[in-house]
Amino acid sequence: EGEQQDEAWIRPRCLLVFPEGAGVLAATVVQERLALAGLHVDLCSRLPGEHGPLPFLVVSAGRAVLEREAERLGLLKPHADFAPHVKGQELGRIEFVLESEAWVQGYEGYASLGFWTPCERAQLLVSAVERVSVAAEELQRLPIKHKAALSVTTSLVTALRIAGCLESIVPLDDDFGAPSAAIWRDGRFAYSVPADAVQHYFGSQVALYFAWLNAFTNWLWVPAACGLACYGHMRAFGYTVDDHPYVPFYSFFVVLWNVAFACFWERTCAACAWRWGVYGEERRDEVRPDFRGELRTSRVTGLPERHFSKTRRLAAYSFSVLVTVAMLGVAFVAMVCSLNVQGYMEEHSTPLERVFYIAPLARLAHPGAVFDPDGSAWFGLLAQVPGLLRVVVISQLNKFYRVVAARLTELENHRLQEQHENSLIVKRFIFEAFDCYVSLFYVGFVQQDIRKLRSELVSLYTMDSIRRVCTEVVLPLVSQRFGQRRLAMQMGKMKKDDMGELAEVMSVMHKEEYEQFDDFLEMVIEFGYITLFASAFPKAAALSLFCNLVEAKSDLFKLTHLCRRPLALRAGSIGAWGRMLHVIVVLSIVTNVMLFSMSEQLASWAPGLYREAEERDVLQGRVASAVDGGHADLVMRSGGGGYVGLA
Repeated sequence: EGEQQDEAWIRPRCLLVFPEGAGVLAATVVQERLALAGLHVDLCSRLPGEHGPLPFLVVSAGRAVLEREAERLGLLKPHADFAPHVKGQELGRIEFVLESEAWVQGYEGYASLGFWTPCERAQLLVSAVERVSVAAEELQRLPIKHKAALSVTTSLVTALRIAGCLESIVPLDDDFGAPSAAIWRDGRFAYSVPADAVQHYFGSQVALYFAWLNAFTNWLWVPAACGLACYGHMRAFGYTVDDHPYVPFYSFFVVLWNVAFACFWERTCAACAWRWGVYGEERRDEVRPDFRGELRTSRVTGLPERHFSKTRRLAAYSFSVLVTVAMLGVAFVAMVCSLNVQGYMEEHSTPLERVFYIAPLARLAHPGAVFDPDGSAWFGLLAQVPGLLRVVVISQLNKFYRVVAARLTELENHRLQEQHENSLIVKRFIFEAFDCYVSLFYVGFVQQDIRKLRSELVSLYTMDSIRRVCTEVVLPLVSQRFGQRRLAMQMGKMKKDDMGELAEVMSVMHKEEYEQFDDFLEMVIEFGYITLFASAFPKAAALSLFCNLVEAKSDLFKLTHLCRRPLALRAGSIGAWGRMLHVIVVLSIVTNVMLFSMSEQLASWAPGLYREAEERDVLQGRVASAVDGGHADLVMRSGGGGYVGLA
């Protein structure tokens, strides 16, 4: 009965791709060791590469092998012995143990073929492959450099990765992609992405991103409605953001909203993790295969290990800081040039601002010039060119620093994979947040001009939203429609020749590796646009709501159609991204309070806090002039805050 059930059970498969040259011998060694470990090699062949054929193996495993691996990993499953005390609750979960037949049958649904979900099967297979051991002497016959490094591990896969004899491990789709297609079919017209279905097939790490995106989108309805109500009231009664009586209340509401959302997400994340059986799951101390170091004997285990000195890592950190600061300087110069072209820099301003005034660029925005903000040439489209150029420059700088940050993080040579990823997240978040927000902070808190801040935020965020829609939706659709026609014809011919599995491998290798990093970063930056300067652009939440609905479908399409199936990693939270969100929440409290202190509304409600500006305030750099639009400019009685004069 067990053998019949194993035959009916869908066996997970994974693809092992080897490089040219040494990859042929490596594939032979791996095939021998996998067979000894009870794993099945379903296909052993080669793919055409740029400089020669690439050997590959398609590996699968039966249920018995994977259940032994599940016992070793301690996966949690509901068991009948842990019945709930409250009616309606689920069974309690306990680690899977092959203790006895009676005990195993007590696991809920064990007799069914769906007891192990597709993501669990994929995870267990990859884990079983990575656990296959090999003696270092057996690898000495491979033509590789630094053979001494192979002595630091008994894992065959890890040893080959260290030696550069294994390029990648890719889980293959079940039933030739039918589950992925079903997820897309169910989610493309749905309001929210089916996060539970994504977790069932792709794993909790991928699903938590979509769960967060769903929660973020749902919560945007309230600030979007309030922002549109403020905008409608302004249009109806002739108010502006500067003098609208309710905009400060909207700003404080957004501050309370993002704090409440951060707390809500923590509860939602915990609920998802519990439902998916990964509550409290922490990433295992996974040593990076690319970690380099001198061989030495561990003082704890007595086994060989790789060691990288603290002095060398400190030098790498210092170099990363220097390069990042230099790149931030480039981003700041680009911002200064952009503000000059948009007409935000004035020759007669504070001493600090005069340093950044570039006359040849600023003249392009003078009345009647090519980029006159009030010009009507070409239906006013020329006036939007500086904002479009700013978005393009930001995008290109971020793309360039993406490569730089990856290289800097490699030079830091982190031992653990989690440390490597966190270091990369911090670098890219700091740079891209600075690149996107620096002009807003400069206009809002250096020039202290809420009108310019509103104009810059509207232009920057609107243009960036259009760019995201084009790059996230239009380009993937064009690539999917036209870029893969030739490949589809080749695969169709191979399937007719009974080479369906080889055609599937070719299709997988032509896809890009799934990367969630940029998706998360875009959403975190968008969260900052909404919350950091809420009073300047009340319609930002409504625009973000639309963009999120498009983004969710685009990301789901990319996951199910354009990218390889990712490794099914177990995660109980969104990790460092949650901490980045908390940073923005705290920063938004500061920025919105500062904007409120410089608002006309506060000056009209509490005139005793302000006084008319004098010439000494101009000399001290508090304001650009003592008179603004025919009215006296104001400064706070205590502190150095400036104020845009009453109209």
